[in-house]
Order: sequence, then structure tokens, then C-alpha cells
Amino acid sequence: MAERELVSIFAILLVVGSVLLLFSPIFYRLMRTGLWTLTFVMAAPVLLLAALGLSFVEYSLTDPIYLAPVVAVVFGARVVSPTLAFLKIRERTVATNGRALTRLLLFIAFLVFGLYVGYKTFVDPSGASIDPILISEKLIMTLGTALVFLRLHLMIMPKGSYSMKVVWVAAFLFSLAFAVVAPYAFPAYGVLYGFSGVMGWLIGGAVILKSK
Repeated sequence: MAERELVSIFAILLVVGSVLLLFSPIFYRLMRTGLWTLTFVMAAPVLLLAALGLSFVEYSLTDPIYLAPVVAVVFGARVVSPTLAFLKIRERTVATNGRALTRLLLFIAFLVFGLYVGYKTFVDPSGASIDPILISEKLIMTLGTALVFLRLHLMIMPKGSYSMKVVWVAAFLFSLAFAVVAPYAFPAYGVLYGFSGVMGWLIGGAVILKSK
């Protein structure tokens, strides 16, 4: 797939996720009060704003000045995502001997991911187009990145003013944009993406060792 098409996909995911986060509290309140007509009336200008936002994002991403924040977000998300993914898994694991085994398996997986991403980034960047290990790595990165955006949203917005299902969808769209699409849409920063991934997996492994 051409880079231009990937940039368009990135922009679509970003705009749709932003619209969901910005306008979901308004629509949530309107639907809870039964104002369905007003909800549909407001949907038209929102769709227009989304179309304008999509055009603006696509145009902006051709300028390195506007692309820098995207790269910074990708870098930060890849650094913290493995740790957040581990913390989420730990919350769902009962504090028994099973947790110790889970920690060991996760530590080994994180170490393998970190070393393999480093190898593919710095030693053998031209590998197979379909790599099961890298696909698994991106799936976990997607989960961790979704948790990053979800936590940021919960810190900013008061509870009860939105539907958590909508927030999860928006966080998932953001995570797809930044964790999966961005590295391919902006290949000039491939080394930086790889380096941030190595950092993220190794930091996550250290957190696993320190956790109880």
C-alpha cells in the first residue's frame, strides 16, 4: 500500500476518534434525555467538521513541522504501552502462584519482543512482509496505546458524562493510528519507532521484575 494511502488511513482514524471523544458527551446527554431529533440535527454539522478536519489533517501531515507532534506521540506511546499492558494484565490475574508464572512468561515475552524489535530495526530492517512476532508485538502495542489514551481521557473528562463504550472505540482508533499505521505511513522515522519499541519492552520487563 502506498504511503499516501496510509497517511489517509491515519488521518481518518485520527479524525473519527477525535470526533467521538469531542462530541460523544453531547450526544450522550441528548440521547439520555430523549432528544433524538436534536441529536440527528446536530450530526450534520459534526460530519461537516469531520470532513474539514480530515482534509486539514491530511494536508498538515505533509509538513514536517506538523508531523513532529505525531512522531512524538508515537514515540511516547510505544515507550509506555508495554508497561500499561502488563499492569492491565496484572489487574486481571489473581494473586496466587498463577500470577508468578504469568509474570515469568510475560517477562520472557517482553524480553524477546525487545530484542527482536531491536534486531529488525538495527541489524536486519528488510525482513519478511508478514512477520508473526512483529504482528504479535503490534497487537500488544495496540492494547497498551489504547490504555494510554483511555487513561488520559479519564483524567480530563468527569465520569458519567460519556459512554465508556464510545471512549473505548475512540481509544482503539487512536491506538490503531499511532501504533499500527503511523510506522508505515511515515517510514522516514522507522529507526526512531524501533528504538522507542525496544525501550518500551525493556522498561516493561524491568517493571515486571520489580512488581509483586
